[in-house]
Amino acid sequence: MAKLKQGNLFEEDLELIALREKQQKLKKAHQEIIQLPAKLAKEKRELESTMPPMAEIRERQQINEFEKNLSRGQIENVLRTQRRSVALTFLLLVAMAMLLLWAYQIMTH
Repeated sequence: MAKLKQGNLFEEDLELIALREKQQKLKKAHQEIIQLPAKLAKEKRELESTMPPMAEIRERQQINEFEKNLSRGQIENVLRTQRRSVALTFLLLVAMAMLLLWAYQIMTH
């Protein structure tokens, strides 16, 4: 009978240890949850106060200089060329479709 009581006590001790560990984990999680709003606010302040990466700053400066140096006429020329390219691409696609249709009709007759 003494062995049975020792076994029960040993199991109870293990259960007690497991419960204490769970309780410690819960306390730790509770503390983290309590500190979370302050941590998020701090991260937000740090993010707002930091500068963007140097590559991004350089890229923005290059874009600004490019836009300053372009005249209105140059922009219109680029847009006209792009529109012409789109129109020619569309005409090429239509011509290809017509050729394929013509080839299909020849093959089926």
